[in-house]
Amino acid sequence: MSKKGKTIVFSVTGALLFCLAFFLLASQFGSFTIRLPVRHKSYFYDNKVTQIPSMLNVSENHILNADGKEIILKGVMTPDPAVLMGRDKFDKEFFHGIQELNANVIRIPVHPEEWVKDKDYLWRYLAPIVNWAGEMNMYVIIDWHYIGNVATGAGSQMPDIDIEPKKLTLEFWRLIATYFRDAPNVIFEIFNEPQSIEAIDWHKNASEIVQVIREQGAGQMIIVGGIDFGKDLSWVIESPIVAENIAYASHIYPAHSSYSYDHWFGDVAKEYPVLITEWGFMDENRNEGPSYLSGNEETYGKPLLDYLEVRDIGWIACWYDDEWLPPMFMEGWEGYTKSGEFIIKELKE
Repeated sequence: MSKKGKTIVFSVTGALLFCLAFFLLASQFGSFTIRLPVRHKSYFYDNKVTQIPSMLNVSENHILNADGKEIILKGVMTPDPAVLMGRDKFDKEFFHGIQELNANVIRIPVHPEEWVKDKDYLWRYLAPIVNWAGEMNMYVIIDWHYIGNVATGAGSQMPDIDIEPKKLTLEFWRLIATYFRDAPNVIFEIFNEPQSIEAIDWHKNASEIVQVIREQGAGQMIIVGGIDFGKDLSWVIESPIVAENIAYASHIYPAHSSYSYDHWFGDVAKEYPVLITEWGFMDENRNEGPSYLSGNEETYGKPLLDYLEVRDIGWIACWYDDEWLPPMFMEGWEGYTKSGEFIIKELKE
């Protein structure tokens, strides 16, 4: 063998040994995820999905499918798909577990910091989820998971991103709405929790986001959240979003007094479709979580769901996880928390 040939052999051998050492270290000291580029399709389509749910449409304060049947959306919320990937839980079986709970909707939070880190995020995560959900006859709420002021960037929980939130939000929805405009089981929730913003300013910005989605040819239902961390929709009575196929969302946790339910979202639900897109509680280990989650089935969970049932208001519980608070599962997925037991019981009933 020539000297050049020996050099090539040693180089390849060295590279293989380096890779082997890297894998061994990774297995010993923690997991890692290799994210290879994925193919970018221009539009959503999947010939294998033949039973995908029909697009939802708003009629007065009801949500109807293509057959005119009222649909009450009930489901759960998962961690960000990028987080699931890092935990080796991003696969069809994970979402099949949600379907087995009798859920008809999954809420998927897209965190802006995860979105900007991965140029393939849409195709790596959201496209497969919509495919899987379609095969399982479920809807997918794509939730743009900002918390704060979309216009100014104010808010203690706004991520540290160089791009202005309004600019990034409009860019996000242009791409998402264009790609999924022919996916009937997709629902757009434009901004997770408006905070540090007045109702008049949120109405103006929400209307602009809705318009951008519609300009891409996407006619699916759009969800607009309340102000003050999502809970307060009272402004909708006098100033609804002027657009077709709009529903509204409130977030209600144990610290939110039931005496204000009518004001925050109940009165709105008499005229427009309303969903509770976040709720849940921490009963055991209350001191380990924020005080606003401290509650139980008797004083919070059952009264809230009874209130929603009378008014045909759908809901999405959080979190379908063992870490993010409030969790439905005990650490290590070893059984359910009391919140998880209650949520699953309600879904299966």
